[in-house]
Amino acid sequence: MNLARDQIIVERRYIAVFATISDQSLGALAQALPEALRDPFARAVGLRRGAFDEADTLAANVRTGMVARKAIIDAGVLLSEPCTEYFVDTLGDASDDPSFEDLQAVIPAAIDKFTLDAVRLMAVQYSAALGGFRRLVTEDDRFKIPAGEVAMPVQANAAEQAAKRAARRERRQQKR
Repeated sequence: MNLARDQIIVERRYIAVFATISDQSLGALAQALPEALRDPFARAVGLRRGAFDEADTLAANVRTGMVARKAIIDAGVLLSEPCTEYFVDTLGDASDDPSFEDLQAVIPAAIDKFTLDAVRLMAVQYSAALGGFRRLVTEDDRFKIPAGEVAMPVQANAAEQAAKRAARRERRQQKR
């Protein structure tokens, strides 16, 4: 696999998953970060000092910072890091490349401990590189990557186009 291609895929998947996470859940994930991860997270998304104490604006500030600083992947990785550590500890040697079945065995306890959104973010992180996670995001409805909205081309109004063309012709005539 191509590293740049994988990074683009993972970023797009994070964008899709973050779009489905409520502000309440996103704020709770940020506030639940252990102290050791709060500073790196705040730096990555550009949170100012005291932002973790303002629950009503935390999620909006995180979303704005992720986009403005192009830190969507960093935010996803950091928000799911406690969950990732839990999976590594629980799976032991199998954590290097867990099977779909290994993941399914650990997921219920992880959801209880960290929330479904945290587990979804962790699944995205490894979905391009590890087979068990790839299968998880394609087969398990809880972890499927939501389809992005497709922008439809705007249909030009014929009358507006004719008026624009006439105005251009008139401007050209005036220049001559």
